[in-house]
Amino acid sequence: MNSPRILALLPFLVKGALSIAIFRALRARGVDITVAYCGDASAAYEPDALEDFASTGHLLDLSGMTAMTRFDLVLEQLVDRKVDLVLQIGAGELYHLLPYWKERLPALRVADILYNEIGHTLNHFLYEGCFDAVIVESDFMGDYIRRSSRRPDPPVVVVRSGVDLDEFSPVATQSGSRLKVGYVGRMSDEKNPVGFVELARRLAPLNSALDFEMFGTGPDAAMVKERVATSGIADRLRYHGFVEHARDALHQLDVLVLPSKFDGRPVLVMEANACGVPVIAAPVGGIPELVTDGANGFLIPPTETERIHALLSRLHEQPQTLDALKIAARAHALEHFSREKMIEAYAAAFAKVALV
Repeated sequence: MNSPRILALLPFLVKGALSIAIFRALRARGVDITVAYCGDASAAYEPDALEDFASTGHLLDLSGMTAMTRFDLVLEQLVDRKVDLVLQIGAGELYHLLPYWKERLPALRVADILYNEIGHTLNHFLYEGCFDAVIVESDFMGDYIRRSSRRPDPPVVVVRSGVDLDEFSPVATQSGSRLKVGYVGRMSDEKNPVGFVELARRLAPLNSALDFEMFGTGPDAAMVKERVATSGIADRLRYHGFVEHARDALHQLDVLVLPSKFDGRPVLVMEANACGVPVIAAPVGGIPELVTDGANGFLIPPTETERIHALLSRLHEQPQTLDALKIAARAHALEHFSREKMIEAYAAAFAKVALV
């Protein structure tokens, strides 16, 4: 099956973004992919300049342009590059232009990629008639699209994400006298970093052997840093801010907590397990599809302090149980979270949609 020529529409360029990692992997396989983006989010996120794409003329900066200028520039790319498939990946400022590109180029295929049920899903449903496919990462999101769509049979394609199991791997550690419990990720409301701070405040007086570490940045970083400073446990709750690689943060932890309010299929669960770190995760969105209770982690809301306290105390008091859980988490990742399988699945999905 021939690979389609692809134009991907992004809101901005973020270092470590799953979509960009997928595009790079597909380019390495010879797939022709051009990336267009609408703005700069460097104030909140570490940017990725995509110099590898720019050096071959496969990067289109639409920042600060009028809608008509964007329409013309993208249309020129679509025609000149003979693009088969447009991927809409959260570029909210471009949804309203999709019907006009489709009108000019009737053979063009368009797919929306949705990671969770918040954010730009409203735009998806406003313009769902434009889409030849909706690509999601979880059964949860697939069911959400089917329930919410006005189309009798929305063209949902489920592609399960994975991680590089060599890049994310365990390091040799020795069980210490303290248990390191951590939050790694974006500092934003849906990820609920404040929920982690509050959980740490409740757990700290219950078990003096627990330490709490936070890594990441985002729009709520200043507020989270202030909450940590005024938590009353700043000697045991530390905010480290931006970390170059999630692996470096995960290697410092015994247990990862995901207190998300909303989520899709968070890559952090897979990265943690690949590093041999079990997770305690809120049972929201697609997270229950990633966590098998007692095998690679536990599904517990962050408000259930007593359950989490009992679990962490047991893992601290029984280091052999923690070691076994870490080994099981890595084994689960090897079986279920392969990046190569993900890339193959995305390549097949893109090719299939382009031929619809």
